[in-house]
Amino acid sequence: MKKTLLLLVILALQACSDTTVQLPKDDVHKGSRINSKLETNTVQSSSDIDTGIDADISTGIPTGIYFSNKKCGSDKTCKNFNPKKIDGKYFLSKNQDSNESTYYLLAKDNTYYLYSLQFLDEDYRAVGSWSKLKEIEESDLSFETESIEQVMGSDYMGSYDNANINNKLNTLANKSGLLEIGSLLAGNKIPTHETIKFIQTNDGYKVDCENYIKKYEEIADEFFEKNIAVGFHFYYECSSGNVIYFQDVNKLR
Repeated sequence: MKKTLLLLVILALQACSDTTVQLPKDDVHKGSRINSKLETNTVQSSSDIDTGIDADISTGIPTGIYFSNKKCGSDKTCKNFNPKKIDGKYFLSKNQDSNESTYYLLAKDNTYYLYSLQFLDEDYRAVGSWSKLKEIEESDLSFETESIEQVMGSDYMGSYDNANINNKLNTLANKSGLLEIGSLLAGNKIPTHETIKFIQTNDGYKVDCENYIKKYEEIADEFFEKNIAVGFHFYYECSSGNVIYFQDVNKLR
């Protein structure tokens, strides 16, 4: 619990102050360093993204969009979730009633992004973000992430200003309450360090929580001393005994 609280403090202290409004999808990528293949394929409707069954050779994860459609607790009870789909496109939506964390994994041309909506305080304020995943072990689906781009929620994550805790990030996603999967919208950049490993299941993938907690414990003290956050995406779920499952959105019923 102590480390979880410290994580939230560090996240707040480390966020970048740049919260300029970005243009809609056709202009989101201007000036970015994303390669042209990603630029032309991620900000489209899901029907335009090739989500066939041919696997990327290096990792075995097929190109596509994967949604966290199921969460199972240590007592083996499971909850099922549905992605937000509008006009053939998939979104993170902060306007939901369940107050449950939701995630998307986007895989395209050996490039990977994790989209996350979480509720990080006692008032269930939604925090929406995306992160680029760096492949570190192609044989076992292991990735690292070094930053979080927070684009939805209160800017107290960036300023740690509790007097203005309800101030909203000045981003397009925050105004609409929606972040399109594939968008690389700029927001508050929060330094972090995580190792995330996926395990293949019969119908998709799940987060390897045992590995996640192990890697967290190996580096937590070192990175806390450097004021770099760890455990942002899955520490709470994994430490609570939950397992997060992902499935290709085209295979969801």
